[in-house]
Amino acid sequence: MKPVLIYLCSIILIGSACGPSDSVLLPDRTYLEENEWCRYTWKEDDGWAFIAWAIDIQDGADILAIQSGYLPQQKPQPGEEIRFPFPENLSDALENRLDAARLVREATEMLASEDTLSVCNLLKSAMDTDPFWSVPAYNFALILLETEGPDSVLAMLQPWSHKFDIALIQSEIAWNNGDPVVALRQLEICLMAESPPFEALAAAALIYTVTGHVYQASGIWRDILASHEADASIRLMAVKYAILFEQRQTRETGFD
Repeated sequence: MKPVLIYLCSIILIGSACGPSDSVLLPDRTYLEENEWCRYTWKEDDGWAFIAWAIDIQDGADILAIQSGYLPQQKPQPGEEIRFPFPENLSDALENRLDAARLVREATEMLASEDTLSVCNLLKSAMDTDPFWSVPAYNFALILLETEGPDSVLAMLQPWSHKFDIALIQSEIAWNNGDPVVALRQLEICLMAESPPFEALAAAALIYTVTGHVYQASGIWRDILASHEADASIRLMAVKYAILFEQRQTRETGFD
């Protein structure tokens, strides 16, 4: 089972966070006066998709563009002042988040060069720029897991233990240390959410299966199969274990 959990936690920088741990829900209507909106100066390498990813807006880039006064296909000019539909007192936090996001983007682009030291330095700079954002910490932890092992990341991850992506890494470490109870406890951080990430659901189902809680595992696999949004490989895994559960039930009851 261990290789499957490692697969679920594999390194996928940018866009790989396991859930809306830092998400922003844009309201259908805003009651802020225009002079109270968050102001931001558009940068050369900005884009609606990039900004939406950085602040993890639930409804995506098009909604952000429209509520900021632009059509989705319109791109502001560098130096142009943008008014985002957030309170003005979030301006500094937005700047920090986007500065950190550029560093993460640069680190991702540098992965191809296999310059691990430079990638780690960029991610650490991103963590310093926005200490409240879990994405650079998650990516940095995945690299440390590969290069230095789990002991090097547990203390670093502690401030973000309530985040989906971090909880998944901590669960993998506990699993690899032979402690499925702690592994499941970390995953429950994700399972308590209204829409848990599918990677966490699949990992929890695997642990339930291994520890003999087959009924709970079966329910999770069925939930994954019921959603068209789950990754194809996770859905295939769900099909496999759902079939195994049905076969086990047939053997135990004697009914075809």
